[in-house]
Amino acid sequence: MPEEKDKFLVYNGIKEINKAESEFDFQVEEIERNGFTIIEGILSNDETCNIGRKMDEVYKKQVDDIGGENKLWEIGDSDSVKHLMAYDEAFVSLLRHVKVLPIVRHFLKDYFVLNLQNGILNKPNVWNPASLWHRDLFFQHYTSSRPLSISALFSIDDFTAEMGGTYVLPGSHRHESFPSPEYAQRFEQQLVVKAGSVIIFDSMMFHRAGFNGSSKVRRSISNIYTLPFIRQQISLPRVLKGKYSDDDFLRRLLGYDSDPADHVDEWRKERLEVREGKGYHPGYEVS
Repeated sequence: MPEEKDKFLVYNGIKEINKAESEFDFQVEEIERNGFTIIEGILSNDETCNIGRKMDEVYKKQVDDIGGENKLWEIGDSDSVKHLMAYDEAFVSLLRHVKVLPIVRHFLKDYFVLNLQNGILNKPNVWNPASLWHRDLFFQHYTSSRPLSISALFSIDDFTAEMGGTYVLPGSHRHESFPSPEYAQRFEQQLVVKAGSVIIFDSMMFHRAGFNGSSKVRRSISNIYTLPFIRQQISLPRVLKGKYSDDDFLRRLLGYDSDPADHVDEWRKERLEVREGKGYHPGYEVS
């Protein structure tokens, strides 16, 4: 008879079994089956404190630039800090984190772009648009054989039940429509994670922020990586105005090589540069 610890290694009538030979393999399997995985402790306390402070500073600037927070409330965009990397280089390290990118590459392969990097401020006792069930690819009701997008949600503050930790619907990335309210209520799962962790998930998994009943703001940062044919939320090459374009990885990630040309001549010149070995453009490889 097998020992207690080995009882799950005994199968009856099963010939095909996945193998998880490393923690990475198991994280990939979790995303494939449940839609998400959690990696804890990838940011230090000093890092989360620094990033949280900078998030607050960027949000204040964006509020001032638009003419007051009431303007953001009018368009349902309050407590959202848009495109952090354009304001401070401290956020760039999150884009290329060594614990995140291998998982993104596994699912999206060699060429993917950053759709957005937004901060979320889940304030105490305040309704947040992120509290509604949603997919990170909005208004999409289909499934695909492979993920089109992977999301990485960094917890800058603790995700607790009282602070409104994120709810997920495991496996919902594999179903086209949202389930019945009764099903969602019964099978939703609230994620409780420490500050400095990251939740990596298939962007088509339904999720929502919980209600923050504490006295503290719960901050998080969402990086959404997509295949390059999906349009960015905001054109990062235009926002950044050439910044990071000399870094081969960031150039591609930030969309410099997939930003549409403004004119047919520009489109053709890009391809001529590829032929001459001076540039890269997606979908135009030189053998």
